[in-house]
Amino acid sequence: MFNNFLQYETIEDNRNPGDYRVEAIDMRNDGEVYIAIFTGPDAQARASEYADWKNAGQRELAKAS
Repeated sequence: MFNNFLQYETIEDNRNPGDYRVEAIDMRNDGEVYIAIFTGPDAQARASEYADWKNAGQRELAKAS
């Protein structure tokens, strides 16, 4: 994690191959889990783009703190 900020990861859904999940676990708040699910055409690319965008925002928060 970025100095206690969330880190988002892209993984393929094991129940629905071809669907991708972007997950982050907030260890600061009792392990809350945040999930976004991407399905359909280009699901993996869209999930990866979303995770990259979320992680960039987390890096900016880490720099500001």
